[in-house]
Amino acid sequence: MVSPNSPTNSQSIIDKFLTGGFQTTDSTNPYLVPVDPYVPPSADPEDPVPDCSVLFPNENRVYDPIQKACVLVEEEAIGDDSDDKSPQEDPNQALLRKMRNDPNTGFGASNILDDYIVQGMGDGTFLKFDPSVGKPPPIFGLGILDFLTGGNARRQNKYNDSLKFMEENAYGQSVGNDLFNIFTPQQYYRNVSGNLLDPNAQRTPQGQNITVGEAVEAAVNNDYSNVSSGGSPIAEDLSGGLLYTSPLTSVDSSGNRSRNNDAYRAGIARNIERNKKNLGTSGFSMDVGGTGMAGFTRGR
Repeated sequence: MVSPNSPTNSQSIIDKFLTGGFQTTDSTNPYLVPVDPYVPPSADPEDPVPDCSVLFPNENRVYDPIQKACVLVEEEAIGDDSDDKSPQEDPNQALLRKMRNDPNTGFGASNILDDYIVQGMGDGTFLKFDPSVGKPPPIFGLGILDFLTGGNARRQNKYNDSLKFMEENAYGQSVGNDLFNIFTPQQYYRNVSGNLLDPNAQRTPQGQNITVGEAVEAAVNNDYSNVSSGGSPIAEDLSGGLLYTSPLTSVDSSGNRSRNNDAYRAGIARNIERNKKNLGTSGFSMDVGGTGMAGFTRGR
């Protein structure tokens, strides 16, 4: 039905629209239900990120947010010409970390075994394997990751390899009840002092093929009174940092520093025995350069 004011033909409708005869503003939709605008849900709070350096000391692990676990970092060879532009680790830090975890060196073996020190009866330092040492807590899936990377067996093998180094170099011995005794400097020197300086040499009037103890005592008793030295007094003695060593100097109650002869003797003896093992000769002479003083000529 047409209302009285309604246009009756198309042209009239157009004309009325052009002259403002129709309402052009939005009208209220009676079917519209008022609702709050949609807000996307916020992300769930992140799990706390574990400190991998504490959970896995000396193992070069970082936290992977995808796996939600501490994973080993694959090292790239220095000088890698791949397209990967990620920053490389400081080569000095990489070398230091490798040395700390190498059970076939004195530095690495001492670093590994330092966590297994226990009480023992007698002189020296006592060690015993403890499966809980270095084991990560069972959180963030670390227990599973530890199991997949060898777990206790891996730590036991590293411990055993470190003991092997100590035993092969006469720095200690097994004493029963799963204990291992690292010798004091005095014990070590007493054990090796009777060894021959150069076992394959024949004894001569010049003193060849003397014992390690005789060579060490000659070095300890060198007369330095006629030797000038431009060196400065030792401000801080950083020696003695390994399980089988002691500082080469000691300080009295007045603060005066003097040589620790027990540690000094053991240090010379260790150098002689290491040279014999690695070079086939002690590298030691009772008359260095015709000076009449005993000391090393190589491999020190």
